[in-house]
Amino acid sequence: MLEDGLALQMGGRVAPCRIAWRLLGPDGAPVVAALGGISADRRVCAAPGTGEPDGWWQGVAGLGGALDPERWRILSIDFVAGPGGSSAPAQPASGVVPLLTPGDQTNALCAVMDHLDVGRLHAVIGASYGGAVALAFAADHAERTASALVIGAAHRSHPMATAVRVVQRRIVADARARGDEREGLALARALAMTTYRSQEEFNRRFSGHGAVRADGLRFPVEDYLDHHGRVFAERFDPASFLCLSQSMDLQDIDPARVRAPVTLVAMVPDAIAPAWQVRELHERLGRGHRIVEVATSAGHDGFLTDVETFREVLASFLAASGNR
Repeated sequence: MLEDGLALQMGGRVAPCRIAWRLLGPDGAPVVAALGGISADRRVCAAPGTGEPDGWWQGVAGLGGALDPERWRILSIDFVAGPGGSSAPAQPASGVVPLLTPGDQTNALCAVMDHLDVGRLHAVIGASYGGAVALAFAADHAERTASALVIGAAHRSHPMATAVRVVQRRIVADARARGDEREGLALARALAMTTYRSQEEFNRRFSGHGAVRADGLRFPVEDYLDHHGRVFAERFDPASFLCLSQSMDLQDIDPARVRAPVTLVAMVPDAIAPAWQVRELHERLGRGHRIVEVATSAGHDGFLTDVETFREVLASFLAASGNR
């Protein structure tokens, strides 16, 4: 608990500020911070021998994975304003969404590191929103990590991705005004799912004809959209969603400020952080940084679905980061 609160980069403060964290792995092992998308929490993988449910990156992390908790100490946090146990900025009476940046999440992570007496990370690893945070960490706190792995994120939000998120936020805001915020969250998440997966995957899984039912015409893809919408709406607070969604669009990192060695992972295809944009970032970062391109039929969510591929990506990165 930060009694004095967490100062936000664009003004304001979360006070007091509780930051929920998890540190898993043997004492003395290198510490690696791992951060996922906006719906991820601090449980990256299941603790060995506990029988607890799988974490959001199970397989890539976990026993036998590239990020094995018997070899590494895995540090993660619940994002400020996320669906876990961390605090969120207060909502102004005006209803204006608080300005929370990915850089604010890096300061929250540093506060946890200070609490745990972790001076420097072996690496900070992030995917999707967590990738934006990892890149911000490499810019704002380069002295506190030996390297960074940035998956499916760039130095700024792509305008098309911002456009989709703007529509999502308007859906939620309109639903809240009508007193139906859960339905708004579910619909916003359904829209997001059309960008997290590729056209190829949708065609393979949902190309069947619509069926005429008593309640109208129903297409195969609708069950998928409705399921993910319901699951998301059960976990997320609407105000927190608006804050984190906007936070992704506030990503604005000058590549010249990035001083820690970064490995970028571009997924091909990716509607959220297209490969050309990640290549542009790599060019602007200059020497001392790497880029890896991963072909995936899943799209942006490839880091979650292509377990074997990302085990190899992560294992290679961790091996190389140990030689820096």
